[in-house]
Amino acid sequence: MTEQFAHANGISICYEAIGAPSSRPLLLIFGMYGQLIWWDDALCHQLAAEGFYVVRFDNRDSGRSHHLPDPPRLLRTALRLTRPAYNLADMAEDALGLLNHLRLPAAHIVGASMGGMIAQVLALRHPSRALSLTSMMSTPGRLRISRCTKPSLLPYLLRRCPSDLDGYISTSTAMLRKLSSPGRPFDERGTQTLLRRSHARGVDPDGTHRQMAAVLSAADRTQALRNLDLPAQVLHGTRDPLIPLACARATARAIPGAQLRTIPGMGHHFPPEGWPHLVEGLHAIAQRPGSGSPPDENP
Repeated sequence: MTEQFAHANGISICYEAIGAPSSRPLLLIFGMYGQLIWWDDALCHQLAAEGFYVVRFDNRDSGRSHHLPDPPRLLRTALRLTRPAYNLADMAEDALGLLNHLRLPAAHIVGASMGGMIAQVLALRHPSRALSLTSMMSTPGRLRISRCTKPSLLPYLLRRCPSDLDGYISTSTAMLRKLSSPGRPFDERGTQTLLRRSHARGVDPDGTHRQMAAVLSAADRTQALRNLDLPAQVLHGTRDPLIPLACARATARAIPGAQLRTIPGMGHHFPPEGWPHLVEGLHAIAQRPGSGSPPDENP
């Protein structure tokens, strides 16, 4: 795998493509705080072996993609006193620009957490570019962190993460442990290896808060999702401490024909035991009539 760069939507986007370009295109969109490498390498290779052309990328303000200079003003944005530096629609247009760069008329779209929100917006704004939609650990509505999140998570979500290596690893490990599946062993060694890789690629505490501002300022998408006409699935853990399972049920109810797949005991992360749910769902979607081939249009 080789990292490459696309100039799209006025910014530089770092991405990787895994698998044969002739296979079914699959765009993976990760959530806030994470990077393209947070889509596990083994999962991406498995998806490629299953017949998908896998594209993963850094959202703006993460990893090696473009970072904005604007101050985040998170509290003022949450109180609706100022506008965010960008919104979820801007991030969806980044993803669209990457599809255009790769000359992919359409793709199966998979998004996790904030990435699920971006995936929903992308499908709503450009339905002909989405062969299917998979929304993971996400919500169709306006996220009110203080109302739906366990109070013990708030300090980790709202404070500015240190940018030095030791501080970043210590703070991030503590947060990811809180988000992991309760009652299951936490992979501290694997987590810290991932965090070291992430730090080497570039971390931006202000960028994370700019992403959070985009999430907190987003409008409710529930009514709009009722107009989607595409194969869809919703994946969610039953023990998610950040976004309750009720949000997944609301997403599945909103999208006509969407299948809800709950993963027992899973928190707000995507461990290997959850991968078969994604792979099986994507195979089921890809076998539906009209979902395997992109529309005949030029991006």
